[in-house]
Amino acid sequence: MLSYLCYYCINSAGFLFFNWSPNLILFSNIIGCIILSWTYLGRWKYRIYATIAIISTSVICEDTVYHALLFLKTDYIVTIGTIATNLLYFMVVRLLQKGVDLKHGVEIALLEWSSVILVPLCSLFVSAVALDNCKDEITVAIGGMTMVFLNLLLFFLFDRIQEMYRSQLDLTLLEQQNQAYENQMKLLQSSEETIAALRHDMKNHLFALNQLAGQNKCAPIQDYLNSLAPFVEPRRKFAATGNLIVDSLLNLKLGEAAESGADIRTDLRISKELSVVPRDISILLGNLLDNSLRALKNCSKKEKFLSIIMEQEPGKLFLQVENTYTGSLRKSGNVFKTTKAKKNGHGIGLRNVQRVVDAYHGEMVIDDKNGVFSVSLLIYFI
Repeated sequence: MLSYLCYYCINSAGFLFFNWSPNLILFSNIIGCIILSWTYLGRWKYRIYATIAIISTSVICEDTVYHALLFLKTDYIVTIGTIATNLLYFMVVRLLQKGVDLKHGVEIALLEWSSVILVPLCSLFVSAVALDNCKDEITVAIGGMTMVFLNLLLFFLFDRIQEMYRSQLDLTLLEQQNQAYENQMKLLQSSEETIAALRHDMKNHLFALNQLAGQNKCAPIQDYLNSLAPFVEPRRKFAATGNLIVDSLLNLKLGEAAESGADIRTDLRISKELSVVPRDISILLGNLLDNSLRALKNCSKKEKFLSIIMEQEPGKLFLQVENTYTGSLRKSGNVFKTTKAKKNGHGIGLRNVQRVVDAYHGEMVIDDKNGVFSVSLLIYFI
């Protein structure tokens, strides 16, 4: 902050009090930007690139504003030009910042893009037209600085709201992770309770088997042992990739599908650490599997199946979920809907899935053939 203050004071003093020539002011700005770059981490080539970009953008903005004010025949061309240049430059920087955020995977709403463009442009219009009707240059300067201050304050508040929104998303992610831990604990608790119950009754079971053996009743012994088999066998785990979110969701959802009599088919080839935000994984798997479970409820046991494939390769992830369904589907645009009166089947959550796929610059293909509904998606990450 001290370096920026010194940079501003030196250049302003040279222009206002020492009457530096335009070339000297340009040189001072270039040197000042290079010195400012020392307060940031980076290689020298990036410092030079940044300086060139800053000075070039500033010159283009100033030249654009100057010619626009000449066209409008503005009286206070120097004062208004300085204010309008700052507003235009501020808009350009904000747009570049949003572009960088978008490249890093931050979702930028259309309203946000519009505000970045419209607010400075409206301020530019007021500065170029309304302030020109003021009585003196001091009033113009005060009005222009107020306009710049309002822009800074407005976008500061807007950024604060965004931070609060992102904090809320982080809390939501934490809740999802806690839910994943809870699901895993329920699976472990169920297994422990089954083992504890079997251990508690083991003495009685052994006594009954011993009585049957003493009577040489082999068939009843075999039947008795078969009745104990479900208690000895652990609950089936459908996923053991090491990824908490993936394993928790798959074991919970696929377990529900298996209990309904569905044939479960899995092909999971992913690492423990996925370069995908856990919240996004929850959205993808949660929505797709919930849709599949709803569809399977109406299928007979003979034709029920649910298949999931997850394959990870360097820089990309492939996910496919297939399931049987009954009835017919109709398509409205890119959204699949059931033809039943109660339209709570496929299509719910698919738009949320599409948003996540778009955020990772991926692709999603939806298909239904011979009573099998399929969603395949490919997302890319660094």
